[in-house]
Amino acid sequence: MKRGGLRAMQRACAAVATVAAMLATVPAEAVTRLSFSGVVDSVSAGYAIPGIDVGDAITGSLLYDPTVADGQPLNWIGYYPGAITGFSATMGALSFTQYTAQSPNSEIDVINDDFVAGLYRDDFYFRVAVAEAATPGVVRFLQLSFSVAGATRPDVLVDDSLPADFDPLAFSLRRGFITVLPPGASQGNNFVLNSVSVVPVPEPRMALLMLAGLPLLWLCARLHERRRRPAASSPTRP
Repeated sequence: MKRGGLRAMQRACAAVATVAAMLATVPAEAVTRLSFSGVVDSVSAGYAIPGIDVGDAITGSLLYDPTVADGQPLNWIGYYPGAITGFSATMGALSFTQYTAQSPNSEIDVINDDFVAGLYRDDFYFRVAVAEAATPGVVRFLQLSFSVAGATRPDVLVDDSLPADFDPLAFSLRRGFITVLPPGASQGNNFVLNSVSVVPVPEPRMALLMLAGLPLLWLCARLHERRRRPAASSPTRP
């Protein structure tokens, strides 16, 4: 290997090491993305939001932090305030985002009845305060529900921990609603979830570290190609 190529590789390695050391000081962020789509199938009179009608399509996604501490001491109910860190959705002609003027503006509830009277029922609720783009100061309340009816035990929840991922198809009930009522009132514009995906998002520092290593891989490939290339023959004298 030529001296210039060796120095270039040494500089690249030093740069990657510097980036790695900087990223090591950045705290890890565990984030899970839940994406969903569905259709409005019923409306509660008096509690519906104008502009969202039966038959309207619904699409959206939210981010939640599965490392948030449980605020409920019971071993079969998990309460995770502020766990939802981002939300956006389109419902009919309206666009909603997370309402950020209050804290906490979200919660996730995990109910695992494995320990109570042998019910073996799992329930999962995502609750978040939202605001519509045209009226950002008006607070609404949205809930996504994942429940198992009857005494079927799906084993998708472990005690009352907040999972980083789960299988939405393991729940027999996948629904949601949005309303002007405060949390706890399941009335308003009700919708069924036809498609749900839950995907843990890689930590930002890991993705940046992978990007930082790309120049080094490129340089190694170039040097390897140069070493395999046959040397040009020098002209012979007559």
